[in-house]
Amino acid sequence: MNEVAKAQPEAIFKRREVERAEFEAQLQAQRDKTQRLRALRLAREEARWVEYRPKVIEDIKEGLVILHEKTAEMRTKHPERS
Repeated sequence: MNEVAKAQPEAIFKRREVERAEFEAQLQAQRDKTQRLRALRLAREEARWVEYRPKVIEDIKEGLVILHEKTAEMRTKHPERS
C-alpha cells in the first residue's frame, strides 16, 4: 500500500513535468515563428523604403525650395517682421 501511495504522486509529478516541457516547447516554437515573421516584415519594409527613398528625398528637397521661396517672399512683403 505504501508503494502505491508513493507511486501516485510521482506519476502526477512526472506527468506535470512532461506537460510543462511540452508547453515550453510550444511557447518557444511560437516565439521562433513570431521572430521569423517579424524579420520578414522588417525586410519587406526595408525593401519598400529603399524603393521609395529617392522619391521621398526629392519631395523633401522640393518642399524646402518652396519654403525658402515663401520665406523670401514674406521678408520682402513684411520687412519689419524679419
